[in-house]
Amino acid sequence: MLSSLFLLSLIASSSLADSLLVNDEPVIMNDEVLKPVILNDEPVILNEEPKVVYDEPVMVDDEPVILNDQPEIVNDEPVLVDDEPVILNDEPVILNDEVNKDDVESIEKEMSREVEEEFSDKEHQDELSLLKKQFASAHSDNETYISIPTELDINTNHTELFEGDIDLSPEQWKVALDSDPKNPLRRRQALSSVTSMWQPMGAPVIPYTFQPGFPAQYQQVVRDAIAFWEQRTCAKFRLATPSDASAIVFNHNANGCSSSVGRRNQRQQLNLQAPGCMTVTIVAHELSHAFGTLHVQSRVDRDTYVQIDTTNIQKGMEHNFRMEPTGYSTYGLPYEFGSMQHYFPYAFAVNQQRPTIYARPAYQRFQGSMDGPRATFWDTVLINKMYKCTDKCPRQMACQNGGVTDGANCNKCFCPRGWTGTNCERRPSDAQTTNVAASAQTVKVEMTGVFSAFQEKLVVLQAPAGKRIEATVKSFGPYRFSMCRSVGLEIVPTTDTRTSGLRFCAQPNPSTPIVSDGNTMLLWLYRDANYPVTAEVSVRAV
Repeated sequence: MLSSLFLLSLIASSSLADSLLVNDEPVIMNDEVLKPVILNDEPVILNEEPKVVYDEPVMVDDEPVILNDQPEIVNDEPVLVDDEPVILNDEPVILNDEVNKDDVESIEKEMSREVEEEFSDKEHQDELSLLKKQFASAHSDNETYISIPTELDINTNHTELFEGDIDLSPEQWKVALDSDPKNPLRRRQALSSVTSMWQPMGAPVIPYTFQPGFPAQYQQVVRDAIAFWEQRTCAKFRLATPSDASAIVFNHNANGCSSSVGRRNQRQQLNLQAPGCMTVTIVAHELSHAFGTLHVQSRVDRDTYVQIDTTNIQKGMEHNFRMEPTGYSTYGLPYEFGSMQHYFPYAFAVNQQRPTIYARPAYQRFQGSMDGPRATFWDTVLINKMYKCTDKCPRQMACQNGGVTDGANCNKCFCPRGWTGTNCERRPSDAQTTNVAASAQTVKVEMTGVFSAFQEKLVVLQAPAGKRIEATVKSFGPYRFSMCRSVGLEIVPTTDTRTSGLRFCAQPNPSTPIVSDGNTMLLWLYRDANYPVTAEVSVRAV
């Protein structure tokens, strides 16, 4: 096989003004004299390399470069060295294609234009006008909120990132532009087609290491996020060794929070600016991208669920709201507002008191539910489906209440919120159960005292058979939060608890009654930050 020095000598030669002739000897392949290697119309004869090349392909970025009368294109396009094509036997050869800053800016501008066009028609604008009026009537600009920064807030000035926190490879950038979901002529390739998965499928092993000097207290945050995914999926993480070509490098010296999408054929940075990015939620979010996931609101079916107000998006950030093409699979899973991978409503907003993302009329009750404090049931199922985690199981579990075979353990079920047990057959032992009668009563849930790690309390409301439950949030405090990722109350009114419910993190103004679809309802109070929180909910059976 042709050694890597062959490629290095090509690259080195590209900087020479004149052709490079060494020993006046030709390059021989399979005992035949090759035509001269041509660079910038000049012959290049390679230096101090074996003159005989065997019948094995040269690999560049895991793609074969076949010499002499065979296709010599890598990744479908020629790559440039020092802005000049490398020519071998009168054919272009691509070596480590690059996308520079100007390329990225050009791609982002084109994507931004597409987003603006998508939401410019009268139907979209009329509905958006109605949604904005409804939002304004329920919110006052005089209200003050506590804002806990997300990865998108921390990354405000990083326009080179895709969807706000994703570091695409050059090839992925080009495919992202070339795959316009609205234009069939450009649906040539989905981003997923150039996104590599960690191997082996069914039991992926992900090597990782820390940048030198990574603070010990933050290393524990990373390990907690790793443990979070290991407990829910078939993925296993281990410390990288020098022989690992692919590995995640956790970098605390970076500006911002970001990750590659999927596995790269090299060591890839997972950037965690200290201290802002050092929360289990943010690290787990970025690890989800490293598994290969994108954001929920970029799904090809998102227009059914949300409207985008392009007039309130920061200039130059419109591209972050572009849909992915149909080739990027949803794996048949429902659109989930409360996913940890969904943008919060004010993402990239000029006016931070007005959303950039509005839930469409049929889903208005989920307006405050976008983004989440932890990976949801469906977030976890997605990664397990992507990596075929349960395909290895000798049998699928007979799960109850919407559970599925656990990707981390074939002998038990992975349960939706509010259920536990081997088969999801019972309520958690620490859940509080409250019987609901026809007369209204107030249920109070609170968390006070010293905060050290993510906390949650679950209240199961139970009405008589044949009845439903009506719940009205009377108070939430003592603080108001601009988004419900870190502190909030979630009400799950559906019997099927696989999908996240309705979230509140400020005093409702006014509060609309929520009615269950059966005789049970869940109240879930949580905090992931050092704030006391109390919620009062009026409930009755109807």
